[in-house]
Amino acid sequence: MAEEIANGGNMRALDWFLGMAALVSLVGGLLLGYQWGQPADASIVKALPASLEMMQLLRDEHRLIANMLESRIAIEKKLAYGEASN
Repeated sequence: MAEEIANGGNMRALDWFLGMAALVSLVGGLLLGYQWGQPADASIVKALPASLEMMQLLRDEHRLIANMLESRIAIEKKLAYGEASN
């Protein structure tokens, strides 16, 4: 077996296998990359501006989240400094 490898007996089989693998990879890439048929037409949607009530609701939600984060940070700082001072 070692003599065949040293003489290049298995190298032809390896070369054939690598060549076929490259060919299959190329054909698969072409087939998968090819666009079958025409692409779907992009539908154009006109977005409506948000109402004043929706914008106020969004601001209120953002304010609530900011307050929640600020209180969470304050609690974590108290716990961290409280444990560090003990």
